[in-house]
Amino acid sequence: MYLVTCTHVDLDFVVSFLSQFFSHPLLCHYTTVKRVFRYLARTCTTFLVHTRRLSMDIPLLITGYSDTYYASCRDTHYCISGYVFLLNGCAIFWLLKNQNSVSIPTTESEYMALATTGRQALWYINGLSQLSFTIPVELKANNTSSSNVAKNPINHPKTKYIDISYHFTKEQLILKSYTLSYVPTGENLTDILMKGLLSVLPKRHTQGLGLTE
Repeated sequence: MYLVTCTHVDLDFVVSFLSQFFSHPLLCHYTTVKRVFRYLARTCTTFLVHTRRLSMDIPLLITGYSDTYYASCRDTHYCISGYVFLLNGCAIFWLLKNQNSVSIPTTESEYMALATTGRQALWYINGLSQLSFTIPVELKANNTSSSNVAKNPINHPKTKYIDISYHFTKEQLILKSYTLSYVPTGENLTDILMKGLLSVLPKRHTQGLGLTE
């Protein structure tokens, strides 16, 4: 857990999943834990690298990636929301958590995750403003439907069942607190926090998060 919260963002999913079976682990969980230790042995020299700005002319940029693992829990059918924030290409904060309610369409679950990401983005904006920094924040999501709902200033009848608290993103986009753009699913860095990926994607995502040797 220390590695996940400090340096190894790429282990967030597997550690969070295995933590659910502490009370009654099976052989398959033990085997997975050994695989995690073997992975750590191979990547013990990998860490997050924040490069120093050589010139004040180089702008700072905070990028937030938002995503949802739809109905991932077989018991509660809750979705998992996740986000990761990067400062000039290196991860500074990431989070993976279950949503508080069951979402019927994927658009709703993605929209709920986007609201959670937007609140964290506003926290950065407010905190940096107190330090006299004005750094642009860009959010990225791979679901066009939820992005369209967020960018539409009018509440559509089909979205009236979505709790009003999740319209936070829409309000902040109107205020131009941050921007929202589309990112292809294969390039959404939050995917590595939510599910097991094919062998090519984890390496691509870890490099995108700023993990280098």
